Amino acid sequence: MTASFWQRVPRGRPPGDPTWASRHRTIVVVLVGHVVGLPIYGWIRDIPFAQCMFSVAPLVLLTALAASDHLPRRLRAVAATLGTVVSSAVVVSFSGGYIEAHFHFFVMLFVIMLYQDWLTFFLAIAFVGVEHAVVGVLTPGDVYGEHTHQAADPVKFALIHAAYVGAAALAAIGNWRLTDRAQAATEEIAEQLEFEVSHDPLTGALNRREFETRITDVLTRVEETDANVVCVLDLDRFKIVNDTCGHPAGDRLLVEVCEVLKNVLAPGDTLARLGGDEFGILVERPTVEEAVALAEAACAALAAHRYKADGRTFAASASIGVLPLFGQVRYVEEVMQLADAALYGAKEAGRGRVHVHQQGDVELNRRQSDSIWAGALLDALHEDRLELVYQPIVPTAQPEAQTGGRIGEILVRLREADGSLISPGLFFPAAERYDLLPALDRQVVAKAISMIAAHYRPGEPTNDDLYTINLAGPSIGDETFRTFVQTQLDEHKLSPSLICFEITETVAITNLGVARRFITELRSTGCRFALDDFGSGLSSFAYLKNLPVDFLKIDGNFVKTITHDSIDRTMVAAVNKIGHEMGLRTVAEFVEDDETLAILREIGVDYGQGYGLGRPGPLTSWLTDRRPPTGSPSRSAGTTAAVA
Repeated sequence: MTASFWQRVPRGRPPGDPTWASRHRTIVVVLVGHVVGLPIYGWIRDIPFAQCMFSVAPLVLLTALAASDHLPRRLRAVAATLGTVVSSAVVVSFSGGYIEAHFHFFVMLFVIMLYQDWLTFFLAIAFVGVEHAVVGVLTPGDVYGEHTHQAADPVKFALIHAAYVGAAALAAIGNWRLTDRAQAATEEIAEQLEFEVSHDPLTGALNRREFETRITDVLTRVEETDANVVCVLDLDRFKIVNDTCGHPAGDRLLVEVCEVLKNVLAPGDTLARLGGDEFGILVERPTVEEAVALAEAACAALAAHRYKADGRTFAASASIGVLPLFGQVRYVEEVMQLADAALYGAKEAGRGRVHVHQQGDVELNRRQSDSIWAGALLDALHEDRLELVYQPIVPTAQPEAQTGGRIGEILVRLREADGSLISPGLFFPAAERYDLLPALDRQVVAKAISMIAAHYRPGEPTNDDLYTINLAGPSIGDETFRTFVQTQLDEHKLSPSLICFEITETVAITNLGVARRFITELRSTGCRFALDDFGSGLSSFAYLKNLPVDFLKIDGNFVKTITHDSIDRTMVAAVNKIGHEMGLRTVAEFVEDDETLAILREIGVDYGQGYGLGRPGPLTSWLTDRRPPTGSPSRSAGTTAAVA
């Protein structure tokens, strides 16, 4: 019963240790002020010195106890509380029981309220009741002064005074409760916001930001002997669940995956959802082997898990890339790149397995390089830092027999901030891997058409010149790309006969119907087409008759060895013969010397392209140097094709 009563007693939330200590020091200072000030007040009120010292002595003792650091916190609070009410009693006594002096008790109530402890208020209430009753009986003038009706019934008015003090105490405690509730609600909202900032709302796991923060913390204290491992996990064929059962089913699967992983991981391991169906795990184990074993256990647990939705059952298998941290990386960005590369290694090895990154892993280093170049290419696309260069395609015939206009291929380079040019061999694999080829093609086509149009005014002769531009497979399959090309030509009023698009044989035969439709629609506007790297496929000739192209570019791997390999020479001759039979002009790539050129001329190949005939140079320089004069007639037969 008593315990139940004390449990129901309203109370404020006690302050933390630093706050309590600060408030307690303030109350002790107040007590010290009274120890000094009350004797002075007694002397002003003509209180005998002995009586004055006797009255203040208990306050001195209580102040000393409150100031002692050797006593427990609760005992010091009790001493300080009794000291405040004793000081009020002395003030009332020295004043001769003035009613106004009783307000000192209420002032001290606000002082002891700093403790936010119900015990201090009960002590104050009890002291007022007892002190007013006892002193009111013994020396009523010290409590009630000239109020004889109160002095005549000291116990009654002691209870009344105690009741007032109790009411003030209850009001203070009630205020604490309201304040505590408001503070608790604020803290709950703050905690919720803090949780949402660092956690994934769907699964409750950490989000990518918090995961990377914790990796950064590990990197600052990692030692060579620490077995800290970062795992990046991606569900295999998760898209099937979304496509067949809907995204809510996919969301439920992600929640179940988290539960499976939590059952495998130890309490000290860190699990995060990085985005989509990708998860991250930070593992700390005595050895790397144990950390890798945990990743394999997670992989096995997910492979064994079955998820049911809409009457279907799915396996939640996953691929995991593992990166040991010690001695390999210093920055979190590098950690995530290498872990992602290890993940792709697991996927390419057959999915549903673990791949551990090792120093010197060539394939993973290549993937990391790709991600860096992808970022550089994106910056270049946004900042218009693509540089177009031109390499001439030269007739193989003797100069006196050459006819027609100038032909050349437009190539692309990435210009870095310092002005240096980067070959596409470095950034093209990254563009292919990260689906940047369509954006790259669009910017190259738009820039090339704009630059060419500035040198071939509407109505001026083109002199049968031709500029070839390479296109990637994704652009061929994009239904909006043909419209984009036509819009660029119309906007710049450029004759389509100046443009020839190159498509590699591999791209063309991968989706023959799409390639044929694309070529046919653009050829109808006046553009021309070349089939690049012809001969690299096993069924080249079978597909050739289904593609309405104008030029056939012979794979340079055959051309560069024709001076000493009779089989490659026969291959080049066969491709050339078939091309001519179909009414196509042929172009040999990789022409590096005069001997190769002479053999190509003997075979009858129409054009050659390579460093032996002209190195790539800035397109702007080529156009400026070779701009057709305004109003000049079309180039007549016998014009020599220039070599850059």
